[in-house]
Amino acid sequence: MDDGGKGEETTQLRQEAEELAADMQARLEGLRGYAEDVGDFIRAFARERPVAAVAIAAGVGFILGRMLSRA
Repeated sequence: MDDGGKGEETTQLRQEAEELAADMQARLEGLRGYAEDVGDFIRAFARERPVAAVAIAAGVGFILGRMLSRA
């Protein structure tokens, strides 16, 4: 039965989609590791300098609040 090459095209598209999904999974795993490292850094900073951590959080919250209130 001649399907005009659609079966072959479908197989190729499926293979490309699987490769893309695998690549995205690997990138997400890398980002997860990076996020964990950043979280550890922030926790250590907050334990070492709690006043500075609170001041930074308040400043970031203030800036975000000002930006979002104008939107």
